Amino acid sequence: MMLRMLASISVLALVGSGGSSALAQTPPQSPQARRGLQLSFEPADPERRQKEGAHSQLARLLSLRVDRGDAPTPMLAPGMFRARFTGTVSVPIRDRYRFRAFGQGSIKLTVNGELVLEGELRDGKPLETAQPARLKKGDNQLVCELDSTAFGEATLRVHWSGPEFGYEPIAPETWQVVPDEALLQGEREQLGHQLLVERRCVRCHEPVQPRGDSAFGELDRAGADLRRAGERLRVDWLQQWIDNPRAVRPDARMPRLQLREGTAADVAAYLASRGAPLPEPAFTRDQVAAGAQRFREFGCIACHVPPAESKTTAALGDRLWLGFVPAKWHGAALVEFLREPARDNPHVRMPDFKLPLDEATALAAYLLDGRPAWSGKAQGSADKGKRAVARSGCIRCHQFEVDDLSVYARLPELQLREGRDGCLGPPKGAVPDHGLTDAERAALRAFLPHATSAAWRRSPIDFAEREIRTHRCTACHARDGDPSVWAQVAAELGATEPLPPEQDPLAQGVPALTWVGAKLQPSWLERFVTGKEKSPRPWLHARMPAFAAHGGAITAGLVKEHGYPPQDEPDVGGDAALAVFGQKLIKMGDGFGCVQCHALGGQPAVQAFERQGINFMFAAQRLRKEFYTRWLADPTRIDPESKMPKYADQKGKTAFADVLGGDAGRQFEAIWNYLRTVK
Repeated sequence: MMLRMLASISVLALVGSGGSSALAQTPPQSPQARRGLQLSFEPADPERRQKEGAHSQLARLLSLRVDRGDAPTPMLAPGMFRARFTGTVSVPIRDRYRFRAFGQGSIKLTVNGELVLEGELRDGKPLETAQPARLKKGDNQLVCELDSTAFGEATLRVHWSGPEFGYEPIAPETWQVVPDEALLQGEREQLGHQLLVERRCVRCHEPVQPRGDSAFGELDRAGADLRRAGERLRVDWLQQWIDNPRAVRPDARMPRLQLREGTAADVAAYLASRGAPLPEPAFTRDQVAAGAQRFREFGCIACHVPPAESKTTAALGDRLWLGFVPAKWHGAALVEFLREPARDNPHVRMPDFKLPLDEATALAAYLLDGRPAWSGKAQGSADKGKRAVARSGCIRCHQFEVDDLSVYARLPELQLREGRDGCLGPPKGAVPDHGLTDAERAALRAFLPHATSAAWRRSPIDFAEREIRTHRCTACHARDGDPSVWAQVAAELGATEPLPPEQDPLAQGVPALTWVGAKLQPSWLERFVTGKEKSPRPWLHARMPAFAAHGGAITAGLVKEHGYPPQDEPDVGGDAALAVFGQKLIKMGDGFGCVQCHALGGQPAVQAFERQGINFMFAAQRLRKEFYTRWLADPTRIDPESKMPKYADQKGKTAFADVLGGDAGRQFEAIWNYLRTVK
């Protein structure tokens, strides 16, 4: 029943994306204390500092890594910089704490204005406080300044130790900061950046630099390929969508175009003529019932509310009510979309769960159950619709047959510029209506001075955070002490009648994302996020989607946020003598009984207690040894939901005094050496 640390990341966002990004939904305005630290960047060079200014943002951790050629933030160019972390931690009683810093660059750390650590950081040579620092009861302000190298490189990981715990990172939920105007402005700029990417602004407002050269290819993202729209989409739904996308789906990113009366029907008729639907599947009642069950087991409910349920329940977790789905899809096309969401739209928000045919069919049967018959008749003129598509500039975002539309394409190239009208002004005239709030318009205006440069700067930590919001990873995963949306929905559903374990993410053991960048080896994490590595939790009903296009960049950002390089932790070799003790220590009776819950290669677990553990053969290839060591010292300190007990006492001893003198550190080292041999 040991080593629950073998939990893996699942950057899940079940069956699409319900709602806009969390950042866009709640624009930063409140001056009240927030979780996190204020992280401010400024160029080291005075001339650059005068030209570029500074940028502040909210950080989760007192750590980072910036490699040569990367920018510390998209708002500043690569090069020498200074980073300043400011945050408050609260402790229950006055006591003494030690601090240790790892990394590259020069550091100065103060606690309540008193200098506790200062010096040059070098690989493999951490700095440590010579004397413990006294923290007062209640709030204590920590300020950490980090100067990069001359090449603009910097790495930082700050750990602390207290009277009841050894060295560890300061947990994200421990930090608090009261935002100043610099932080609020920085968050407006970040929101503007995200909106510029999500709303595909540069598809019409042509930037100076090529879109395809943007960092991580973000600006090259486009809308759906409409060359076969008639195979997938029903004409009556198309007409409603074209007339007013947000009336169909409140979080729609497509703008409402100011069309003449009848134009929406004409465009719908043209799109419906692009291919013919496949024969409608004859869904059975058994498939509908299976789909209803899978919808909850897979975690679809974390992002979506099914059509048969009340639209009002979508408010919990900002989920998307799927009431429009029956009117939108031809049956066979929905099955294929669930199996391969990116086939006709490589940048679709719906991730790829690699569903087999039977499961995709069951889900489609459930979502389309009880919908009215389809007339199949278009009300408009396809020829007029074809000309309207060209005049409206749809080809900027969507693919059509070139021969059909090239003669009509008259699309002026526009430059991104400061604006109080157009898309950033009140909707009027022929200007597309993006449904932007006043706060979102202000955010885009704040970002415009950076718009011709920021998107071309590589800043992996910033990119990973945007992707986590875009793909709603916290819909299925807890993070920083906050429960996932799925867990909140499951708790509400289970309040009147207990849910089956397979419909409860806590019972299943869906892992949290808090420490994932510090926990897993980067190469394994990248393979898993991109869909090249199978889940080490075969018992999970929830599915980890594949993020093939950007999984590598997401992984790099997750790892660097924790202050680690994107390469795997070096393997320093094993100790065969210690491995013998490790083999004994995992057994029942003679040891901790790890094999009760964990399989050992081809040998199944003896009898899992409450929740299964991951097979030990995955341990060494997945985990950082540093995290493994910290986990075994106190599992529930890292994950309060863990079922694994703490085996070491305050003196670092275990109950097995006859093995290595009962020394917990040496025993855990012995187990690690044995796990390296398990195949």
